[in-house]
This record gives sequence, C-alpha cells and structure tokens, in this order.
Amino acid sequence: MQILHPIPPAHLPAAAALWRAHFGHGGWPGRVSAAHGVVAVDGQGTVQGVMGLRDATGGFAQGTGRWPGWLFRAAPATADLVIDGLAVARRRGGTGRALVAAGGSIAEAAGRPGLRAEVRARNRDALAFYEAVGFAHEGRGRYGLPWWGQVHLLHRAA
Repeated sequence: MQILHPIPPAHLPAAAALWRAHFGHGGWPGRVSAAHGVVAVDGQGTVQGVMGLRDATGGFAQGTGRWPGWLFRAAPATADLVIDGLAVARRRGGTGRALVAAGGSIAEAAGRPGLRAEVRARNRDALAFYEAVGFAHEGRGRYGLPWWGQVHLLHRAA
C-alpha cells in the first residue's frame, strides 16, 4: 500500500469518486483539491482509500453545495489540521489507520499541533475507529447542517 500526498493527477478521479460515494450528494463537490488530500493506492494502482484535509486555506471539497451557506454552522476554529472526510474501499484492512498516520505526519510537518475529526454522534463506527487510532474527545455541539444533530470534536496529537 502506497500513501500519497498530494494526490497525483492519475489517482484524483478515483479518489474523488470514493470520497463522493461516502460524503457527496447530487454531484457535489464538483471539484476537489489534490493538495488537500491523501490517497492510499494498492500494488495494482487501485485507489483503496482517500482522506481529505482542511485548514484555513480550504479543504478537499471545493465549491459550495446545494444548500445555502447560512444553514451551515462551522465548528470552533482550531490550529489542528482537520480531517475533511475519510473513506475506504474495504473496511478493517488497515487503510484508514495508514491514512490517519500520514495525516499526522502532514500536520506535524506543517507545524500543526495535531489532527481534528468532526464526527456525527450517530456515526458509531467512525467514533469507534477514531478512538482506536488515538483520538480523544475535545467536545461536541450542533455543527454542520441542522439535520446532522450532535457532532463530536476529536483530537489526536501530531
């Protein structure tokens, strides 16, 4: 398994498709940023996972969605590098763990204190995953779109 950042142009369409399958809606996002992404590629060159990253300069998903911006409530600002969605083709294969480890290295190289994950409270599998890879709870609130409900803020030191 190769972990690549930024995402090479040859892998960007497959990485974007995998990310959209988990987090997108109605063709959103129209564009993604290779510079704000990390991809896991197997020995045959097939994308097995993708993780978006977000900071003050932007995130993996580019452009606005179909919902008006005033509906969205951002989580409190952080100095951490924020995980902007993590998607894998096959669960429990170590791909997610490898992507998070790479994200920690990227955060450290950028002088960030660590990584932040913002996870919907009802997404128990994701909460268990992030806890298993060393994230600790920082807080929770109603962030994102109103129907998302509670969102947990998780932190892992770089």
